[in-house]
Amino acid sequence: MNRAENSDSIPIDLILEILSRLPSKSVGRFHCVSKLWRSMLSSPYFKDLYLTRSSSRPRLLFVVHSVGEELHFYSSPQPQIPYEKSSLVVSADYHTTFPSENCNYASGLICFRGKGRSGEDAMPLICNPITGQYAELPKVIMHTTSEAFLGFDPVDKQFKILVDHHPYFPPRDRHIILTLGVQKLGWRSDIVCPKHYSYYWSKGICISGNIYYVALEKNILVIVCFDVRYEEFKVIEAECFNRKTPTLINYKGKLGGINWESGDSGAIELRMWVLHDVDKKEWSKYVYPFPENDVIKPQEFTVAGMTTRGEFVMFLLDTFKRFYVLYFNAEKNTLRSVEIQGFGETVSSVKVVVDHVEDFNFF
Repeated sequence: MNRAENSDSIPIDLILEILSRLPSKSVGRFHCVSKLWRSMLSSPYFKDLYLTRSSSRPRLLFVVHSVGEELHFYSSPQPQIPYEKSSLVVSADYHTTFPSENCNYASGLICFRGKGRSGEDAMPLICNPITGQYAELPKVIMHTTSEAFLGFDPVDKQFKILVDHHPYFPPRDRHIILTLGVQKLGWRSDIVCPKHYSYYWSKGICISGNIYYVALEKNILVIVCFDVRYEEFKVIEAECFNRKTPTLINYKGKLGGINWESGDSGAIELRMWVLHDVDKKEWSKYVYPFPENDVIKPQEFTVAGMTTRGEFVMFLLDTFKRFYVLYFNAEKNTLRSVEIQGFGETVSSVKVVVDHVEDFNFF
C-alpha cells in the first residue's frame, strides 16, 4: 500500500496493522475519523487482515433474549491461557439488537427465521452481529414446524440457508434452499432427502461445511447431515443417545453429541459421542466424571460447545438473573468459572456461541 502524501506521516499499511489488533468496537468508531479512514477500514485488504488477527483471539458470542421479543448481541473474550483464579467477573461488550425470537449461527453470521403467521410468507434476515449489517432475503412460506438452518461452505466461501418444512410435506417440497451472494437470490426446491424422517429435535450446527441436526425416524433418533457445498443429505442412526436428545457441539472439527448421565456411583458424568466418519457412520464414546464440589450441579448447566483448547463451555442463567460461564477441562478434571455482566435486568434466556471470530465481511 502507498504512503499518505505527507512523507512524515505513518505509512497506511502500518496504520492498518495497528488497527487490526484493536477490538471491533474501536475499529467501528474509527470509521468516523475521515473519508480516507472509512475507505481504508472498508477495504477487502483490511477486512481479511482483521479476520486473520481475530482468528487467533476467538470470543464468546451471547445471544440474549429479553422480555419484548428482542435479541441482543454481546461478546466477551474467551480465555486462551489458564488463569490463576478459579473464578472471574467479565463485562460483556454490546453490539446490536434485532426484533426477533429465533436465530441460527454459522461462521460469524446470524440468520433470523422471520416473522409471520404459520403458513404465510415470512421475510428471513441475515446479519453480521458485530457490525449490525443486515439484508432482507426473499420471502418464503414458513410454518410452525418449519426451521431455517444457516450453513457455510469453507471451500467456495459461500453461505446457504436450508429450510426444513413440516414432515408431512411431499419429499420434493419439504426442503428448500437459498444461496447467498449470488446475483439473483431465489429459493430452490430441487433437493430431496433420501429418508422420510419426522420431527427434528434440535437446533442445527454447521461444522466443516456440513449442517447437522437431530430428527426422529421410526422412533429412532437420527442425525441429519446436509453437505452445504454439494447439497446432499445423509441420515445417520444415532441410537447411542437412547432417545435423549443430545446437545450438538463442534468437537475438533467433528460432530459431538453430549448428555448428562448418572454413573454407577450416582455421580453426574458428561457423556459424549463423536461422529468420526459420516460415510461409515462410526461413533466413539467418551465419559468424563465431573469434579466433586458442593456448589455446582452440572445438570443445571447447558453445554455450549468446546474451545479449540479442548475445554467444554457451559453456561447458566440463575434465578437472580446472574449469568455464569464454566470452563471444564475434562483431561485435568478442573473447572473455571466466569460471571458475565452487562445483560441488564430484562434478560429471559441466553444462547452462547463458542469460538466466535469477529469478522467485518458480509456475504
